[in-house]
Amino acid sequence: MIGLLEMRRRKLQFALIALIVTLISYLVLMINGLGVGLNELAGSALRNFDADGIAYSDRAGLSVIRSEMSEETVAAVAAGPGVTGAAPLSYVAANYRTSDGDVESAAFLGFDPGSIAEPNVISGRSLAPDERDGALADSDLLRAAGLSVGDTITVTVRLDSRDFVIVGETDEGAFFFQPTVYILRDTLRDMRYGALAPEDQPAASIVLLKGSNLVGSFEGYEVVDKSTAFANIEGVSGQQATVTSLRMFGYLIGALVIGVFFYVLTLQKVAQIGVLKAVGASSFFVFRQVMAQVVTISVIGIAISVPLAYTTERLLARLPESVPVAFTRGTFITTTVALLVTAIVGALFSGRKVAGVDPIIALGQQQ
Repeated sequence: MIGLLEMRRRKLQFALIALIVTLISYLVLMINGLGVGLNELAGSALRNFDADGIAYSDRAGLSVIRSEMSEETVAAVAAGPGVTGAAPLSYVAANYRTSDGDVESAAFLGFDPGSIAEPNVISGRSLAPDERDGALADSDLLRAAGLSVGDTITVTVRLDSRDFVIVGETDEGAFFFQPTVYILRDTLRDMRYGALAPEDQPAASIVLLKGSNLVGSFEGYEVVDKSTAFANIEGVSGQQATVTSLRMFGYLIGALVIGVFFYVLTLQKVAQIGVLKAVGASSFFVFRQVMAQVVTISVIGIAISVPLAYTTERLLARLPESVPVAFTRGTFITTTVALLVTAIVGALFSGRKVAGVDPIIALGQQQ
């Protein structure tokens, strides 16, 4: 094609355009990766729960932080319509000390061993039903804190400090933008409500449910699916809106930059376009050459930016303080298609100019 032949003859000019497209594609990919990473940091542990629904106190407004359920409510949830399995889960945010003595925050989740709330252990072992001083720590926490299975972690809740032995490592993700630590539910209740008598302590923050047709409002509690529960995590909606806005601006800027570059190139080639039209070439034929250049440059830019973004994610994952950037196959596919579409849309400016070139006028200007 004439368009591709021109690219071969003007390598430097088109190489610079390809570089700009690569940088824009890389920027959009990193913004999308940041969105995925922040979502995982906000509540990947919630999404990994082995549950079809999550029950909250009806006075909590779907907030895990404010949800507190009594033993009677937990029993009512377990006996609810469509429920085939239930597991109470308690939550509290607490500080812990790293191997360097720094104080960090983690999401402590209290579960009952053998229930559907028990996390998968990838290293070490799970907790025994009576192991009140044991803990299961997430991989990110262990890496950031410089700890490993068998070490002791000091946890502080209000004025109470406790030592836990890390007996196992999990990879269930983060919760409320914090790494997770799993301990026995009774231990967590003592940490959070130690001043109250056992009969006055809330039994759980939420209840994980297995079954069908679970969603609904009932007396004392409300059941939602995991997607709704995730959307109601504090800060998630605002975070997603911000990332979506940045992504849209990236696509818009990409379309404008590509459109302007090729529009300027089209202006520089008005005389040549006039010659082509004078010898019988149609506007559509000429526009096809421009579009071939746009698609080729866009594909080259995306083909370079995708592995570059993936490599960046791998490098960031090795840092002691993890950066919330993550990619999925869907992220790459969606971003690639969107960038190609915006590049084609941007090239339509050139198509309008091509259609408006009069060969007589263009040849007169050449003389």
